[in-house]
Amino acid sequence: MKSWIVSQAEAGTTAWKYVTRLLPNAAAGLLRKSMRKKNITLNGKKMEGKEKLVSGDRIDIWFSDDTISKFQEEMKPKGKDLSFFSSSILYEDENVLVLNKPAGLLSQGDGSGSPSLNDGLLDYLKNEITPAFRPSICNRLDRNTSGIVLAGKTMAALQQLSELIRTRAVSKTYIAMVWGETEKQGTFKGWMIKDERKNQVRCLDHEEEGARPVETRYKQIAVKRMGQDLCTLVEVHLITGRSHQIRVHFSHAGHPLLGDRKYGTKESIAFSDRNHIRRQLLHAGKVGFPEHVKPPLETLSGKLFTARLPADMGNFNFEDKRQS
Repeated sequence: MKSWIVSQAEAGTTAWKYVTRLLPNAAAGLLRKSMRKKNITLNGKKMEGKEKLVSGDRIDIWFSDDTISKFQEEMKPKGKDLSFFSSSILYEDENVLVLNKPAGLLSQGDGSGSPSLNDGLLDYLKNEITPAFRPSICNRLDRNTSGIVLAGKTMAALQQLSELIRTRAVSKTYIAMVWGETEKQGTFKGWMIKDERKNQVRCLDHEEEGARPVETRYKQIAVKRMGQDLCTLVEVHLITGRSHQIRVHFSHAGHPLLGDRKYGTKESIAFSDRNHIRRQLLHAGKVGFPEHVKPPLETLSGKLFTARLPADMGNFNFEDKRQS
């Protein structure tokens, strides 16, 4: 038999999630049967699994040590270079981290063995990892998109950050470099449908079964002439948040992102090749929190976080604005 005491970081999760994270390799049926037979108990009493845990609660599991070991898994990443992580931190307090993900880095592991931002987070907060809780990032960016990612250091922070993101209470501003000259400002509306097998999205001007409504607003920051070509730096606000939304909407409007080989045109890809642009030039530059955020994230109330442009976007000199 082994016992676990719920920590402050783990408080707020359900008893069922706690146990399944303790023993991730155990079958759900076995765990539920063990609860019914009081081989897994909460504070010495029979548990149903739906109980909300608080700091100091005790979970007892009446399995042999060998069985428990078999049902557990290694929690910490090994064999990866995670030295990049400390330089990615924009802000940290006892509940959250605000991170600036570089382009080319995965947000979360994909099974390839490549390091990810989340691997770096786990290594940085290795002393916060428990058998039932791991800190985690709360939003993801495409591998080749740079910019701000939010991470929770406690269960309560993870839950609240996820809810703020889900309800779009957190504002996000992106910076993109696109082919051609856009209007001074505009709004794209339509529907998008994703081919999961190809991980590719289509933009539609009409509603279709399986398609979801989308809306993107932008304003022009500057226009640059490079030889015979024009490109535009734009600030983008997502009204909806769909996979690849910015890339697809601008491509559909005739202004694909520079470096975007999936949704680019022949002309934009040729321009990107001539200028050695190797990834879509998209950056999650700002994240803002509402004026009043509830505990435990009240310290984020009204805060605006900014991540400056990476070198491959900042190297384009837009100071001359509208050259002719």
